[in-house]
This record gives sequence, structure tokens and C-alpha cells, in this order.
Amino acid sequence: MATSHVEEIKERLKVEDVVASYIKLDKSGANFKARCPFHNEKTPSFYVSPDRGSFYCFGCQAKGDIFTFVEKFEGLDFMGALKVLAERAGVQLDRRAAQKDNRKEALYQIMEDAAVFYEAELAASETAKTYIAGRGLTDKTVADFRVGFAADEWRSLRNHLKGKGHSDADVEAVGLVKKSEKAGGSSNDPYYDTFRNRIIFPIADSSGRVVAFTGRTLDEASNPPKYLNSPETVLFTKSKVLFALDRAKMDVRKRGYAIIVEGQMDAVMLHQAGYTNTVAASGTAFVDDVSDDSAFNLLTRLSDNIVVAFDSDSAGQKAVRRIVPAISLGMNVKIVDVKGGKDPADIVKSDPAAWHALLEGKKDFVDYLVDTLVDAKASPAEVSRLVRQDIFPYLAAIPQETPRYQAVRRVADRLAISEDALWKDFGAYVAAQKTADRTGIPAGQSGGSAQAGKKGIARLEAIERKALGLLHSKSHLKGDAVRKSELAAVVGEKRMLEFEALSPESIAELTLEAEITFPADDEKRSSEREYKILLLYLEEEMLRKSLEDMMGAIHRHEKGKDETATRQAMEGIQKATERMQEIKKQITLV
Repeated sequence: MATSHVEEIKERLKVEDVVASYIKLDKSGANFKARCPFHNEKTPSFYVSPDRGSFYCFGCQAKGDIFTFVEKFEGLDFMGALKVLAERAGVQLDRRAAQKDNRKEALYQIMEDAAVFYEAELAASETAKTYIAGRGLTDKTVADFRVGFAADEWRSLRNHLKGKGHSDADVEAVGLVKKSEKAGGSSNDPYYDTFRNRIIFPIADSSGRVVAFTGRTLDEASNPPKYLNSPETVLFTKSKVLFALDRAKMDVRKRGYAIIVEGQMDAVMLHQAGYTNTVAASGTAFVDDVSDDSAFNLLTRLSDNIVVAFDSDSAGQKAVRRIVPAISLGMNVKIVDVKGGKDPADIVKSDPAAWHALLEGKKDFVDYLVDTLVDAKASPAEVSRLVRQDIFPYLAAIPQETPRYQAVRRVADRLAISEDALWKDFGAYVAAQKTADRTGIPAGQSGGSAQAGKKGIARLEAIERKALGLLHSKSHLKGDAVRKSELAAVVGEKRMLEFEALSPESIAELTLEAEITFPADDEKRSSEREYKILLLYLEEEMLRKSLEDMMGAIHRHEKGKDETATRQAMEGIQKATERMQEIKKQITLV
């Protein structure tokens, strides 16, 4: 199933179009280039090759086709990427066929069946529909977000899923039922539904597959907590999933920023009001995770700008202050200063203009922290402590010098503190943090020669890559025995055998690198010249490495008082040095 779909999708979608829908591409000869979305860089090293239908980053070595790109960019598995690209290509997937040999896909089907069940339960419940209408949700919004209802019953979902052939063990594995230590009820059945008497919001991954649920209680006093989330499962990790991201991701990129709220109801109401670049966090765990597939990192690939609009209660404000990891990733963080015990859903429902004004008046994070400190009307001594506790961690997390300098000046101006004194205190804070965080060998005590050796090896390998890329990429060099023998004469037969055993994927990478590095107009003349120069550089680097080895050998031989071996090593050094001088002259003449 998957294999045939993959080929069909690749025939319909161009790699440059898919990648360009996520990041800005610039033409570079026959290829396209961009700043890599998978690591921080100032100079573009990410290339897309239409001819090969692939991408490659020379900085972090990320590579692959359209499926690999979507997987990595959106934090999906292969089937998730397949779903995203199939929808884009207009290819109908046979999901049931995939489930036969894939337990994970079977678990996704359980979540889908549960979502359909909850939707039907909402349609049948007047109480739930009245509550939904009272919160201001329209029928279209309810349908778009697949809002559902879990009735106040112990086993309605469990019995429904069992009737569809799903095992209790699998349903428990995705967090939809729990198992009691004691048998419950007359049926002596230990399994019972996780969600009861709650409005249900399905949480989807960025491809739209349901991975979890949030249940919003109808009565917080009798059925706490206010929000009940699915537990973490093989399908769901709280810090890696943002509610409504599947709907918001393209608008985040188009508008240039994401709005992050706490609750699903906030996100749904803001989408309904036209703020379709809104996502909701599944709890506050997401702010602590900056791994490659975390929600934070996914947002940085879409936009460097986030607007945080958490509830004005104490929990929401504590979460705002934990936003430092986003700062460290270079994100530009603004805060919507929600006050008066309200949340965004309440505000946008009762007064859309008031919400718009709040959003327009969003504050830079440092300004928000300073304003909060000013509002507290603390004593001078308390101000000093709070600046160190609440503001310095943010300032230290800013990765660029200029924004950090500007932020320090704003803090000093707003709090009427001497800027020099503030810089002095901040410097002491940073130094103390470095001392506390330092582990392993202190800077300056590592072996310099070892580092130099590593750099030499890296340069040697880089030159080898370029020479091999030219050998494979230029048609007049392909299969050229003379050129191969020239390379073998430099690197040796053993190394040449390793080159000839390279996989087609590795050769494709080398070829792309050579075409990008040497995009000359007169291809034959340029590649001939570049190939000769590369071979000379390669020989020079190998001689340099040999010199290092011989210098070490002399030290050992002298220590062992082996005069013959010492003399031979010195003669070898002389020959290598002379040859290196010849190579330098030859390079200038090529």
C-alpha cells in the first residue's frame, strides 16, 4: 500500500514546491538554497535538488526526499508524513490496509473511532449542546474542531470500542480507559472510561491524526479538574504536541507569528474569531522541552515570533515566566497582558474589540516582566532581588548581543537604575551561573594538538568529498580510468576501494555538493582544473598528516635511542616538506 502511494505522490509533487511551502527558497543554478530549518545558521547551507527530488544540508547533514522533509519539519512519523502529502497530492490512502501489519496504526484507528463516538454523543446530548452554545461556539466551529461529549457513564466508550473489535489492552494503551485494582459493578468488569461528563476536544498531531483528548468539565465543583488530559502514550507526548497546530501551521507562517494559549477552548474561540494562527499548549510541560522534535522547535521552523496569551490566574502567569527556553532558541517573545481573572476565550466572546486591543498592545517579554515588577510596588531592596530572580535569567538567555544590550538599557530606564550598576550585577550573575553549570575539563586544559588533528582530518575528508563529487558529477569524468588512477595514486588502493563501495545515496550527496560548489559556465574546463587542484590539495593534506606522524615517531625513537630510525624519520620529513613546496607551486600554475 504505502510503496505504491509513495511513488504516486512523488510523481505529483515537486520537492521544491513542498519545501517552499514551509521555508523561503532562493534559486541557485539548477538548485535552490535556503537557511536550514533544522539548525541555526546565518549563511545558507541547505540545498534542494529538483533533478534528484531531494534536499541536503551541508551544515547538519540533514537529507532526504519530500517524506523525510515533512517528517523532520513537522515532527511526524512516516505514516503521518504520508497522510500530509497524500492530502496535498490528492491521493486517497487505504488506512485499513496499513493497520493489518502496524499496531501503531491500529492505535491511531482507536483514537479516530473514539473521536467519531464522542461527536455522536454530543449531537445526542441537549445538556452538552446547551453548554457549548453558552460558551459561544458555532455549529461550524464544533464540526471543524470535532468537538464531542463524554456522557456521565462508566463504560459507554469502552463498550463501543470493544464492539468495533478493539481490545481492552489497546484502548488502555492510548489512555481512553483505566483499569481498576478492584472489579467494579455487577459485571465484575475492571475497565472504565477515562473521560466522563466532559466536553471533549480531540488533540491531533500536525498531520491531523488524533493522538489524545482533553475533557473540559461541565461542572468544576462536582467534577474537577477543569481540564483533564489524556496521559502520555506511544502516540502522545505533551511537550511535542500543540493543540490546533494541524490547522494553524500554514497561517503561522503566513502571518509571521503564532499565538500560544493555555486551554483548548481559548484556541477554538480565537480560531472562530479569525485568529487562525493560534495553538494551545497541552499543559506547561512544553516550555521545558527544546529537543529537536519539541513543540518549541517546530514553531521556530514556522516563525521566530510567538505571542503568549496565558490565563491571568497564578498558574498561567507562572507558565509565562517559564518561557526562557524559547528565548534561548532565538525566538522573539511577546506577551498579551491578560488581567482581571479572565482568559482569552471569555474576552474574545464578550468583547472582540477588547481582545484585538490586547493583542495589538502585546509587550516584549522584558517589558512585561518589568511592568509586573513596577505594579508590585516593591521596595528598592526587593526590586534588586526580583530583578536578579525574574529578569536576569531572561537576559542571560538572549543569544544575540545587540538585543541583550537593548533589553538591559530598557530595564535600567524603566526601573530608574544605574545602567552601569545593572551591567555589573548582571555580569556577576552570568559568571555565577557559568561556575554553577561548569562540568568536565575547564576551558584551556584540553589538548590543543588533538583538536588540531581533528580539524586536519575534517579538512582531509572535505577535500576527498569534493574530488569524489567531481568524479561522479561531470559526465566527461564518469568512468574515466585515468582520473580514477590519479585519485588512487594519491589516496592509495585501500582508500579507493572504500570509495568504490559507497552507496548510491552517498554518491548522490557528493554529486550535489560538487555541482553546488563548482557551478562553472564552461563545465569541462572548470571541472578539469578543479579536479587537478583538489588532488594537489588532497596530497598536501595527506603529507601534512604524515608529517605529524613522523614528528611523533622522532620523539619516540629519540627516547628509545634508536638512531637509525630517527635518521630515517628525519629524511622522510625532509622529502615530505620538499614535496609540499612543489605542490604549492603547482597549484599556482594550474
